[in-house]
Amino acid sequence: MPATPHDSSGTTFTFNSVNYTVTNITYTIADNNATDNIDVSHLGQTTGQTVATLSRPLKGSAGDTGKEVTIDYLANAGATPIAQSQSGTLTIAGGITLTSVAATCKSSTITLATNDAIKGSASFQVA
Repeated sequence: MPATPHDSSGTTFTFNSVNYTVTNITYTIADNNATDNIDVSHLGQTTGQTVATLSRPLKGSAGDTGKEVTIDYLANAGATPIAQSQSGTLTIAGGITLTSVAATCKSSTITLATNDAIKGSASFQVA
């Protein structure tokens, strides 16, 4: 069997000095300062005309970096979700590396199911 070319084994996740047994990490970087226009094309336009656009009337939030980390993790019995709006230091090592960056929990859940481990999920806005 061929070796997996991109393996994230050994990746660790720590938030506020708590280590989590992570099963999935998604790191998203979005451009909050995007200057793309709003498409306002309409049925009155004919084939070959240029797409009708308007400039975006709103700008992105100054406090939003456009960087977000979402993790899925195994939780212990009696675990509570990471508190929404909890801020602290986040570190990921392994497949990707983020070292001691400020982060705030945007959303968090704990999932319980029959014949399955207790699982958690949390999304963080990263500085």
